[in-house]
Amino acid sequence: MKTILIYILVGIIGFIIGRGTAKTFSKKSGDEMDDMREEAHEALAERTDKRKEKILELIATRQAQAKKVAQQEKLAGCNIERPSAQAEQVTRNDIEKLLDVSSATANRYLNELEDEGKIKQVGDFGKDVYYTLAK
Repeated sequence: MKTILIYILVGIIGFIIGRGTAKTFSKKSGDEMDDMREEAHEALAERTDKRKEKILELIATRQAQAKKVAQQEKLAGCNIERPSAQAEQVTRNDIEKLLDVSSATANRYLNELEDEGKIKQVGDFGKDVYYTLAK
């Protein structure tokens, strides 16, 4: 008798839980799916914009540091040791590390910024390529 009551109780609880979770995993309507896609697209666009802003900030910071060093050298009569020119340059590899993304993603961001006229690529290909802010 107790066993039958336990089975009935477990069945009722299972039915209630199943009904509650069915809404979560039920098939979405076309409008709901379109809304979800739009939200995902907006979130991706926002993340991309934030990452591109980080890239611009890094390039601006490096250029400001280079300008400051050049001014100090001029004031000191070039008696200051200048850091290597590579420290002033922003490369694709720097962007990969900054954003923790693949080289393809870093290239895509850099190409988008270049297409938007915000940065300029210096060099044609390989290790000699770096990026500066467009003037």
